[in-house]
Amino acid sequence: MQNRKGSTTVGLIAAVILSGASGAAMAQSSVTLYGILDVGIQYTTRADGQHSAVNVQNYGSIPTIYGLRGTEDLGGGLSAIFELSQSFNMNNGEAWVPNSAFGWQSYVGLKGWLGTLTVGRQFSVLFDETVTFDPTYFSAYGGQAQLNPLSDIIENNSIKYVSNNYGGFTFEGLMSIGGVAGNFRSGQAYELGAQYNRGPLSVGAVLRKTNGTDTATVDESGLVEKIGTIAAAYKIGPATLLAGFQRLTGDLSPSKSVIWGGARYDVSPALELRAAAYQTLSNNPEIGDPTLYVAGVVYSLSARTSLYLNAGYSRNSAHSSQTVYEYGVTPLDGLDQVGVMAGITHRF
Repeated sequence: MQNRKGSTTVGLIAAVILSGASGAAMAQSSVTLYGILDVGIQYTTRADGQHSAVNVQNYGSIPTIYGLRGTEDLGGGLSAIFELSQSFNMNNGEAWVPNSAFGWQSYVGLKGWLGTLTVGRQFSVLFDETVTFDPTYFSAYGGQAQLNPLSDIIENNSIKYVSNNYGGFTFEGLMSIGGVAGNFRSGQAYELGAQYNRGPLSVGAVLRKTNGTDTATVDESGLVEKIGTIAAAYKIGPATLLAGFQRLTGDLSPSKSVIWGGARYDVSPALELRAAAYQTLSNNPEIGDPTLYVAGVVYSLSARTSLYLNAGYSRNSAHSSQTVYEYGVTPLDGLDQVGVMAGITHRF
């Protein structure tokens, strides 16, 4: 009885905070099955450090995922929401995140007149506040590998709040709880972000701090990594100009800065052109100063199906190993790489 009473109290407090309403009503609920299928054919030079390769590649424009989204109107301006989604490899059907049933996002929460509160596995604030300012969005030929390492895109065990829009401003915060007994800071992540959108101008910023983990053999919970990002976009007719700066410091990863800029251009409602450059700067010789140049074309055959063509050139310095394809795993050890990928994306 004590646990049930405590749980009820927490639920009522959350409802009051988010909805500001004293009443509730029986209302409708809905569940939507959705998905994105993306696959292409890719050519890359020095795919193994020396030889070129041609391969069928999962995800060139948008990650391949499927999932369920749901909402229930609780009355008084308050809704319950959830999402369960999984990313997978179109080449072989395997989960993108091994041994996961819902490795993309899995959260539940409440949405009301003061904003949205969700708990579970969900996108980081760092991802939210950089992906829309990346000229290539989430394309695999783009800067997300430099701006959002795979471990920073999605946070486990997280509590996230996103405000509603106030005069063009939105705010969000996230805390990821490590859950290690006796060591509260192990694996923790804290994030604060804000975005301003008014007319042709958009500006976003985020601060992120993470702690190392405490394992049975090594305790790195006292080590930290800090990331700060600021970016902007400005729309001029059919063109959108974008630029940003990110700085990473701390004990868990070598310090580096990333500067990027580029543009999108809507030739027609069906045809979009994209181009960008990403410059990484680091005193660590294994990271060095690689530069990534990318360009892309997306042509919509319909509201659900589109074709794309990506091209990229990665110029590595010293011993850096930046690949053209975001998830390329072969170290180039200071060698340049060229890649081209043509593919198809279908949404349902």
